[in-house]
Amino acid sequence: MKKILLFGVALVGLIFSFESTGVYAEGELHRPLYHITPEVEWMNDIQRPLYINGQHHLYFLYNKDYSSGGNGTEWAHAVSTDLVHWERKPVAIEKYKTPYGDPWTGSTVIDVNNTAGFGNNAVIALVTMPFEGQSTHLWYSTDGGNSFAYYGIVQHNPTGSADFRDPKIIWHEQTQKWVMLLAEKDKVGFYTSSNLKDWEYASSYVRQDIGLVECPDLFQLNVDENSSNKKWVLMIGGNGFNYGLTTGSSYFVGDFDGREFYAETPVEWLERGADSYTGTTWDTPYTNGNYRYFISWMNNWNYARILPWDTFNGNTSIVREIRLKTTPAGLKLVQKPVSNLQDNFPTIMDISGTNIYSDQENIFKDFHGLSYSIEAKIDVADLTEGKFGFSLRDGDGQHTDIIYDKSINELVFDRQNSRIKIDVEEFNRQQKVIVNPIEGKMKLNILVDRGAVEIFINDGEYVLSNLILNDMSSDGLRLWTDEHVFLEYLKLSVANESTIH
Repeated sequence: MKKILLFGVALVGLIFSFESTGVYAEGELHRPLYHITPEVEWMNDIQRPLYINGQHHLYFLYNKDYSSGGNGTEWAHAVSTDLVHWERKPVAIEKYKTPYGDPWTGSTVIDVNNTAGFGNNAVIALVTMPFEGQSTHLWYSTDGGNSFAYYGIVQHNPTGSADFRDPKIIWHEQTQKWVMLLAEKDKVGFYTSSNLKDWEYASSYVRQDIGLVECPDLFQLNVDENSSNKKWVLMIGGNGFNYGLTTGSSYFVGDFDGREFYAETPVEWLERGADSYTGTTWDTPYTNGNYRYFISWMNNWNYARILPWDTFNGNTSIVREIRLKTTPAGLKLVQKPVSNLQDNFPTIMDISGTNIYSDQENIFKDFHGLSYSIEAKIDVADLTEGKFGFSLRDGDGQHTDIIYDKSINELVFDRQNSRIKIDVEEFNRQQKVIVNPIEGKMKLNILVDRGAVEIFINDGEYVLSNLILNDMSSDGLRLWTDEHVFLEYLKLSVANESTIH
């Protein structure tokens, strides 16, 4: 993705664990507890993580000079064994260490068989840098992805255009070739190589309905976790303006022969929220092709540069598991939070088989919190009447609303009642999703983490990720209905204390 001379910062110690109340300094009050953030300054694009010797290695772009007007990005680095607790490591690729500028978005692979000549299991990063408009450069690591040395340009820009970026590399087992995807304006270019240095053009996948394409990804998944039925998924960062959405990850399910991708489905969107961009996936040996992990930059370029901030700017989404499922509407990717995340959240309310009426006292009246989760299964067929909803981060006239209208099966997310008004249409527009009940029920998993809200509907059939901008004093929670709502179950859990080092 193009990096408009803005970005994020130096890292040491643990990025997060969990924390319940205000132990942060004044400038840290808005920092999420269980989302990855830079220690200070600016972050944006997430680079595809790698799994090496039991550790997940995450890289993201940041600019330690953002607040002083400096520019350029570096590759920040963090590691985790459980995808919940992350340890900051020194910068992996520093900026302005070559004549070609700073490192932008790219991806890493493990060169198990030494095809590039830097040794077995060397970690190779192919990275866009601002030379010749945009060109592809190789960096390599012989210490397990902790630090990288510069090799050189491996793909000159034949167009001189600024839309020749975001290389994503995979190994294609059937053809015994490396495959690279590049974002090239309205298309994804496919290239092949035997050594990660010399690349040959193979084909293009053109889309003229999703705006400027960025940050492509290509992977294979078992359908319904059936290893005898596999499909390829091409994921492309794009703009959903033609589909009533903003920027996010579009995807297509189909086949890939090592040179060309053949879509078998129309365009789908991984997100219905506004704040999930540069999404990327990775796997491990133990996922067995049944699912992949996913993480994204939780922001939106339409307003990222004007959001208020104090000591840091930006956070990731939580890590998610994505699966390819057969649904009544065809093959779809579904998402859920990484399985052990909410194991760290103690449950403080657990109710079941309960009717909530419009004239009764708010069941959450004694709760005050900024980082928590709500898991609920709600009858939306026979036992609920009228609209109902949750008001998150409620207080002092501020609240963020999730509203469901069972008469039209519509769920609405509305953040217009934030403290800070952002005069950008994508921030203020209500997000609307038709959610059909499953056996008369709707499931919600709502993750609130200070300024970050992620909503998983019907086991990840739909996901909405959004930033909210409320005062810390807006720490209440309400469940309301204009008639009555039947809760098959509802569980409220809170984040634990942090052990940030």
